[in-house]
Amino acid sequence: MTPTRITAQGCEISQAIRDHAEALAALWPRFDPATMAVSFVFQTEGRTCTAEAIVSRRRRQPVVARGRGPDFRVAMDELDGHVRRLLRRDRAKRKEYRIS
Repeated sequence: MTPTRITAQGCEISQAIRDHAEALAALWPRFDPATMAVSFVFQTEGRTCTAEAIVSRRRRQPVVARGRGPDFRVAMDELDGHVRRLLRRDRAKRKEYRIS
């Protein structure tokens, strides 16, 4: 299981949101096996909830993505799509480089 750090800045995070964040962090190594750790930062800005993830990887730049929405569940769903896209794109680039 991937080590996960969850930080809430100026807001309270429910246990359901924490569990969902840990579940997402457990899925992301499937898209890039070099994933070492994941840090989540949750914030509220007025009525907008923001979820940010920093995915640390072995011998590679970390992936940073952000999702926004009216609540943290929507923000995390958007964040999940961004992280998956970034991890897939980076892995595909590495595979193309090895082939050519």
